[in-house]
Formats: sequence, C-alpha cells, structure tokens
Amino acid sequence: MRKRKDKEISAMDKEQVYFDNYAENWDRDRKADREKIERLLRWCRIEKGNRVLDAGCGTGILLPYLHDLVGAGGHIDGMDYSEQMVAKAVKKFGHYDNIDFIEKDILKYAFPDEIYDTVICFNLYPHVSRHREAFVKKIAKAVVPGGQLVIMHDISRRAVQAIQKQGPADSEELLPPLDVVGMMLVSAGFTVTAAVDEGDLYFIRAKKLHDIECGDTPLKAHGHAHTHPHTETKVVLNRLARISGHIEAVKRMIEGGRDCTEVLTQLAAVDSAVVSVSKVILKDHIDHCIVDSVRHNDMEAVENLKRAVNTFMK
Repeated sequence: MRKRKDKEISAMDKEQVYFDNYAENWDRDRKADREKIERLLRWCRIEKGNRVLDAGCGTGILLPYLHDLVGAGGHIDGMDYSEQMVAKAVKKFGHYDNIDFIEKDILKYAFPDEIYDTVICFNLYPHVSRHREAFVKKIAKAVVPGGQLVIMHDISRRAVQAIQKQGPADSEELLPPLDVVGMMLVSAGFTVTAAVDEGDLYFIRAKKLHDIECGDTPLKAHGHAHTHPHTETKVVLNRLARISGHIEAVKRMIEGGRDCTEVLTQLAAVDSAVVSVSKVILKDHIDHCIVDSVRHNDMEAVENLKRAVNTFMK
C-alpha cells in the first residue's frame, strides 16, 4: 500500500470539512448493505487483473469487494479528497498490497492517460455534478478504450436528493434521471450499456468507445461527415434506460424462481419495447441521415440503410 497526498491544498471547502468531521462515525451511521453492494458490483462486470479507480472511496466501503474481484493480479486506486476519510480507509485496508490511496480532489488530479479498466463512482456523482462535463471528460481520458465508467448509488434517486438538500452540497448537486446522465456520457464518447433506476438502487454503466463496434470487430462509421442532428436522441436514451431496467428485473425474476409464464410475459414486453425504440431510431435516421446523404450524393449511406432495414425486418 502506498498513500499519495497532494501537498498544494491550502484550504478545504465546506464539504471536505464536513466529511473530515464525519469520518470517525461514518461506518457506524452509514452501514453498508452487503447484498446491495454485491448486486451493484455484479452489474459492473469487473474481471480478474483489472485496474480500477474507486472515485470518492470514503472510508473504503467498496475496497474489500473490489479486491476480491480484481484478484492478486489487479490493482485498485482509492481516491477521496477528505484526509480523515482516506486515513480511515488506510487503517482498515492499508495491508492490501494492490491498493493505493490518493488523497486528492478528483477534479484537480492529473490522471495518466488510459490507465483504468473501470472507474466506479459510488455515491459520488452529486458532489461533482456542478462540474459534470469536466468530470466526465477527465474520466474519459483516464479510461482505456473499451473500459467503463460506472455511476451507482445504493439508495433511490429521490433519497439521494433528500440527503443532498440536508447535507453539505448545494441544491444544484443532485442526481439527474438516467436519460440525462446517459446523454452526457454519450456526448463524452461513451455508450450506455446498462441503466437501472428502481426503488432502492441507481446504476448506470457506460463503455468508452473509439470506433463503432460490432462483436469483436471494429467498424468505421460511414463516409459522410454526419453533422446533421438526431432529434430523438433523448427519447431513445430514455427508452433504452427503461428497457435495461426491465431486463434486470426479468433476470431477478429468473433468479427468484418465478413462474415461466410470468417471465415470458415480461420478455414479450421487452421485445415490444425494443421494436418500438428501433422504429424511432429508423424514422430519425430516414428523416435526417438519409435526407442529408441524398443531398450530398452519398449513395453508400443509402445502401447501408437498405441492409439495416433488411436486417431489422427479419
């Protein structure tokens, strides 16, 4: 274990003071729900040997779980800007050789490029939301191509908002709906791969892209500049987030041994929702991409549309 500390901080803001003062009793007052944490981390799909950043690690709630997931060949950085929170985490988990602790504000830290397979923000996002564009841009640089950013909470979005209004963060630092966060991630070069907002959990996982991907083969985008707008992006992201949550609910039904008829009924609803959102994307593509392509005599894009429609109609 190594601890890296920024020596240049001359004063802490009100949040740092709040968390420093609360560090000693944090674990007592904010007891972790093991079952919820394990479920959230299963959705993260962290693999052995991965390098992971626990952003806003606090007293290290996730660290033993992450240590088990990455194994001896993996590495974890636990980062927090509260000196006392980091000290508490070091006291509990400093004996792990593959965990480093960084006492630093994530918005000010100079990450090496493309170093992490996964960055996890567990109960952190409301504290960086005022600077969300800068935050996501910084994380995007630190994540390897194909790596992921995970934003998750072990309580509902409504509960997060209630806590933030009472705590040290100001009223702007709230947790937005999944579609809003999803749009922000997409604009930063990610693609949303899972999203769940249910009674007591909030989870969104996004993969960093370089090229458009299909299976294991990267595909380049078609030739025209693709500067035209997609007017239904927000609608599509919102529907996909709901579909992702619906699929996770079906998985839980199967794990819980629910009747096959109920499961099939829910899968039929998922199938109908996928077809519905596909039609929205197809119409948007015809209304904008294809009109623009024809205007610029880009017949390759028209042929690509024909192939996509044939695939969709099978």
